[in-house]
Amino acid sequence: MKITRTIALAAAVASFSAAAPAFATTISFDGPVATAATQTAGAWYVDRAAPDSFTGGVNYGGRTGVLEVGIDGDDFQGAGSFYNTQGRKYDLEAGVTSMTIDLFIDQAFTTGDDRRIAGFWGTTFGGPDAPAYPIIELDRVGGDLVFRGWDNNGVFFDLATLTAGDVGTWQTMKIELSGANFKYTAGGASATTSAFGTSSIGNVILQAHNTGSDFTVHWDAFGTAVPEPQTWGLMILGFGAAGSLLRRRRAVAA
Repeated sequence: MKITRTIALAAAVASFSAAAPAFATTISFDGPVATAATQTAGAWYVDRAAPDSFTGGVNYGGRTGVLEVGIDGDDFQGAGSFYNTQGRKYDLEAGVTSMTIDLFIDQAFTTGDDRRIAGFWGTTFGGPDAPAYPIIELDRVGGDLVFRGWDNNGVFFDLATLTAGDVGTWQTMKIELSGANFKYTAGGASATTSAFGTSSIGNVILQAHNTGSDFTVHWDAFGTAVPEPQTWGLMILGFGAAGSLLRRRRAVAA
């Protein structure tokens, strides 16, 4: 009976360890956010070109403490310009394997020409083919609002097409390393694409796309996850304790 209990204890420890949550980190938008022109720890620094505004602590979409990114149409630099992708980047803690954020689907996104609207980007490190660039974007395609993912081979593919009922709501976008792949989730759909051997997400980039018109993008609830380092330690400890007790029982029986 004691041996049975010991095995059950080890199984319980292993089960608890396997289910242990990852470390989660959030970056608050509740008040002013630190910005910089060049790479600076703890600040959102310019990627490609700076948006017109990057303001935290905004009340929008029924929420408080939202990040508002403003685009000035007068800063449009011509169709296809590299610098019409305007945003800011933030360096993450080491070992991040997933990140998530909410995007508000504004009524203004439903009108006008087909265009790229807003992007949730990352840069990954730690592999022979690094860096790679996991990306989920909200675009207007054929008159529809569509979440699309980047396959790291130069092509965007469709994840989910939004409906009229999705307008005026917050939609969650998630990028995670899952084995050898990136897993993209948005609009209630998921898809995977190769992570090219990378092992962690090094930074997040919040982009908006200037096509010659003024508009704003609203972000909220950004968070990251790092695998819990104690998970394997607890599993090893549990099995080690079980093995030790089993050996003692056998010695007594002998």
